[in-house]
Amino acid sequence: MNRDTFQRDTFSEIEGDKYFERNRKGLGEMSPGKRLVIERIAHHLESTKTTRVLEIGCASGGNLAALNSLRPIDGFGIEPSRDAVRVGNENFPHFNLQVGTADGLPFDDGSMELVWFAFCLYLVDRPLLHRAVAEADRVLKDGGIIAIHDFDPDVPCVRSYSHHRGVSSYKMNYSNLFLCDPAYTLVEKLSFTHANVEWTSDAQQRLAFWLCRKNMALAYRQE
Repeated sequence: MNRDTFQRDTFSEIEGDKYFERNRKGLGEMSPGKRLVIERIAHHLESTKTTRVLEIGCASGGNLAALNSLRPIDGFGIEPSRDAVRVGNENFPHFNLQVGTADGLPFDDGSMELVWFAFCLYLVDRPLLHRAVAEADRVLKDGGIIAIHDFDPDVPCVRSYSHHRGVSSYKMNYSNLFLCDPAYTLVEKLSFTHANVEWTSDAQQRLAFWLCRKNMALAYRQE
């Protein structure tokens, strides 16, 4: 197996389905942290306009359904687990859920108004990380929103993923990969845990939600 794509291939072939089976009940529940993320995304969407939302790491579509209950959306999802996508398409046939990964999005340039990384970037192979960022930027229209839900460590760190040998969890501030581009502006950041919406000093348990807006017209000052 190619080391540069080891984690992508592992989740596409084996671990994606196993992850879904282990967490199937929890994915259908609304933890305080997940509820906070969905509510904040909804807050930034126009209440009367149907928004095209792409969730990367969509599992079986429960997050999209929860968001759709707050704001009207056209929901699209990418997920490596075939079992999760099958269940999601059975439960939510009005969404477009597909098997795939963040480094190759099967959508047109500028076709999405919000791209949502749903607790998945920490598992992306490091050689594929910038490709995933570029793909999200490509499909996001100007004026659109990047939403990221991931770990919130004090400093970038890596630790072994406990469920599959050779897989690593990479924890860092992923919003920086977008904010290095002057077209992106940080609109909001919140820190919390899965079980509590309060900040914690435990960097291994702390999660974050970042929301960044894209505006090409404001990227560079005219001189």
